[in-house]
Amino acid sequence: MSRKTIIILACVLIPVAILVTLAATGWGGGWFEQFPNANFVIAFAIGATLTVLLAAGLMALVFISSRRGFDDGTENEMKDPKDTSKDSDGP
Repeated sequence: MSRKTIIILACVLIPVAILVTLAATGWGGGWFEQFPNANFVIAFAIGATLTVLLAAGLMALVFISSRRGFDDGTENEMKDPKDTSKDSDGP
């Protein structure tokens, strides 16, 4: 993995790890007591992390697609079927 990828993953995963640690130790002012076990907190952290990574990946694809010109119009746009002008390519 590149250095940039490692930095991005660290920026996402370090806060999640801190929050999971705080929740597991009960330091959150007693709010952790309402959860039946740590599995909920771990599942929530994994779900939130994957959601953020999915959103970042989709946004990256949007920017890559736009930069490479895939979002630009095409030369061969579909013609209106009701158009009877002589400009068409047909005989």
